[in-house]
Parts: sequence; structure tokens; C-alpha cells
Amino acid sequence: MSPSRLSSWSCAAVALLCACTDATAPRPAPIDLTGGWRTASASSQHIDSAALAAAFAQAPNTLGLRTLLVARNGFLIAEYYHSPVTADSLSDVRSVTKSITSMLIGIAINRGDLPGVSERLDQLVPPRIATMRPDEAAITVDNLLTMTGGWQWNEWTANDYNLWALAPDQIDYLLGRPLVNTPGTAYTYNSAAVHLLGVGLSVATGVAEQDYALTHLLGPLGINTLAWETDNRGYNNAAAGLQLRTRDLAKIGQLVLQNGRTATAQIVPADWLTTALKVHEAIENQYGVVTGLNYGYLWWLTNVQGHTVWLAWGFRGQYIYIVPDQQLVVVATSSLDAPESSDDEAIAVLDLIASGVAPAVH
Repeated sequence: MSPSRLSSWSCAAVALLCACTDATAPRPAPIDLTGGWRTASASSQHIDSAALAAAFAQAPNTLGLRTLLVARNGFLIAEYYHSPVTADSLSDVRSVTKSITSMLIGIAINRGDLPGVSERLDQLVPPRIATMRPDEAAITVDNLLTMTGGWQWNEWTANDYNLWALAPDQIDYLLGRPLVNTPGTAYTYNSAAVHLLGVGLSVATGVAEQDYALTHLLGPLGINTLAWETDNRGYNNAAAGLQLRTRDLAKIGQLVLQNGRTATAQIVPADWLTTALKVHEAIENQYGVVTGLNYGYLWWLTNVQGHTVWLAWGFRGQYIYIVPDQQLVVVATSSLDAPESSDDEAIAVLDLIASGVAPAVH
């Protein structure tokens, strides 16, 4: 797996609270996401300024946190960057990549570039790309989107991910693992399986996943600055390899809030988002103060303090945290080389969002 270069970590911190502009209604029309963010004060968007400032004051002391951004009603409200990180810095968002891959699969199906979620794995990844056993061939795109492919896999300790990433061939490595569950019957978090979605997308369209994203998703949002790691065959890592700027990650969250639209242009099919953001696997996980985490199509889904939350979530505390009934997007990115454990870091960042930022919103 080709490595991603990370910015160095330092102790300096910068916090910004944005200037006021006109307030908007709680349910604004889809804004044009192709340009820069409009700014507004917290109070103009019905956010408790003191409570939000208190949450942002915790940012410099939150384990591993690099950036934090809050947007509401289509306005950028506040942002924080841990020096030397700036608004122009790229962040390696790890498994947030999966949620973006989910959106790309929805776009591809809508365009006719892929036939649908019932497509078999031996059609998605044809024999000229890889050979597979008959039990693997019957796995579907739906199984890959819901982490129910059935392979023997344990990624919670990161061991299987690292073995896969360091293997001579990432596609063959997964296809050499046995199936221990009937496809579609058991949830097992598996980045290598998700990577096959990106491989299949590239095979079907004849372009790299990065180029497809720039044409059909990121480019139409005005997002053209990125990096995306590749596997040893040159396929973009569809599971955990994308680097984006924090404000551009917020555009992804805002696009989801807007049912896949930017202004009048439909980028991601609305019906795809409806399907992707419903519970497919009822896992009921707990992470820090957040409980009841379930899984959709490569999105995490839960309820926090009575509010539905949609969550793109990456290793060591990379988050796009979306609260649809509050028209709220919170983005956080974190260091990948902090000395503390990855769970401690990710929990600290998520707790800051769920217990500090979100309660400030009325």
C-alpha cells in the first residue's frame, strides 16, 4: 500500500470563530457548494455562543485533534486548526473514505456504470482481474456495502488490515481468506472487502476511482485538492486512503444534508442516500458517550440526545458528524501518529463533538 505523508504534530493551537452574516431559516434551500463557505455567527444560527466557545476551548487539549469545524444551515460557524495545520492542509481521513466510496457506488449505479447492489462479486471483479472460489463469487455488492461478505477477518486490532496493506497483492490477499459465514448473514468490519468496490468501479468505468470522484462527486463540489493512496496494482484504496481539506469534508456532509444536491444540481441520487442512511446491520455498538451505533451502506448511524446522527468515521478520530434535524455538520480530523492508543484518541474526539459541540445547538 503506498504510504500517505502526514503533517508534523506540534503544540500550538489556533481557534477561529467566524464573522456574522445574514441568518437563515432552520431548513434552508440547498446551497451552491462549488465555491467557498459563507460564514455566520453562532448566535445567528441558534447556537449558544458561550457553549460553543467552551467546546472549542477544549480542542487544544483533546487527544490528537488536528482540526475541528462546525457548520449549520449551510454556514461555516467556527473552525480550529492545530498549528502547523491550516485550512489548506490535507488530512488523511482513513475510513471516512468508505462513506465517500458508498456515494460513488450510488452515482455509478444511477449512471448505469454498475448494474446494482445485487451484482455478484465475479461480475464486479471479473476473472481477468482475479480468480475466486465459487462461494466468494456469489457475494454481492450489497454484502460489500454492509460488511457481510463472510470472510474470516478481524480488523478491530488493526492486525488484519496491516497484513492486507503490506501484502504483495491486496486483491488476491483477501480472496485467499476462507469464508466463515454465509454472505449476508453476519457483520464483520472488513476494509479489504470494501476495497473491492473501488476495484470494481475502476474496472467497469476504465478510470481510477480518484478520477471518477473528481468527475462525478468532488469536482462538482469545487473539490480539486486531494491525495488518494493506491494499492500495489495501482487501484485507489477505496476503504481508507483519501486525503481532503477540512472545509471540503464539510462540503461532503452538507451535500448529504441537502439530499445529494448542490444548488439545483443532483450529484448523489437522493434515493441512494435514503437507502445508504438506513440501518442495514443492527450492531448497537458503543464508543465513548455515543451508544447504539448501527451500520448502513458504509455509514454509521445512531441517535444522540434524541437526534438522529449520520457518521462517516475513520481510524484515530476522523469524523463527518451530521445531525439532519438540526442542519448541523461537524468535521474533526486527528493525528495518525500520536503515542496514545487509537481508541483513546478517537473516543476523545467523538466525545468532544457529542458532549461539547452538539449540545450548544438549539
